[in-house]
Amino acid sequence: MTTSITELKQEINRLAEEAWVALGMPFDFPEIEEKDEGIIDVEALIIATLLVMRKDRLVTDLPAWINRFSNLINFQKLKTIFRGLSKDYKRLILTSLENVHFHDTPKMFRNVFDLRALTVEPVDESVRLRISKINTVENVAQMSLMIKNRLLYGTGFRADIITLTHIENISMKGVDLAALLCVNNSTISRILSDLKACGFIDRDKERIESFESYPGMFISVLSVRNLCEMMDSTKFSSEDLRRGVLENISFKNDAFSSIVLNRVL
Repeated sequence: MTTSITELKQEINRLAEEAWVALGMPFDFPEIEEKDEGIIDVEALIIATLLVMRKDRLVTDLPAWINRFSNLINFQKLKTIFRGLSKDYKRLILTSLENVHFHDTPKMFRNVFDLRALTVEPVDESVRLRISKINTVENVAQMSLMIKNRLLYGTGFRADIITLTHIENISMKGVDLAALLCVNNSTISRILSDLKACGFIDRDKERIESFESYPGMFISVLSVRNLCEMMDSTKFSSEDLRRGVLENISFKNDAFSSIVLNRVL
């Protein structure tokens, strides 16, 4: 494998744009069909996008989307994913956020990245214009299961756990769910107990009523970790070392990284 970091970032960026179509951005790509490709984790997609941000339409469309859907973003999860990154990748994201278009995002979003000191700029008209191009909440809810469940159950981990119960043969162990959602085990246990108490899941943590099934996660918190490992692998001069890193990556609940890797190889 001789892929450069630039080539890898380009493919990550391109696939991120394809995923954003399903969440309402007006890119000229076919939308990701979650029932075929897997569920899109909103916060994982935001972080992955910021890791590889280029000077293209995402520079205005991502701030526009954040403004439009800010009430449906789990800022706690977003902060935990960001804080779990290495210093180098945190720096990459902060560099992306230095763009003037992010100055007009909601305070809760800026606080995730400790950007409280940013000077408040005049209203960014370019972002305002892009907001009008973003698809409606009603339409996005039909394409994104996570958004739909957050509208139903609130923007928190309860809604996301309910979303994960749609995945075929998913492990309902607390530690596995915690890794997928970047939350502590106690929160998972409390929510699972509530879902059992109301008859949503049984004693084996399986859904009691019939439900629409999904093949897994298209992009998840695990995807962010895998993407960082893939970018790290490009630093090795030895092909054997690069291949060794990539061969040890698990793509379970991470179709995103698998597709990127297949594209660059």
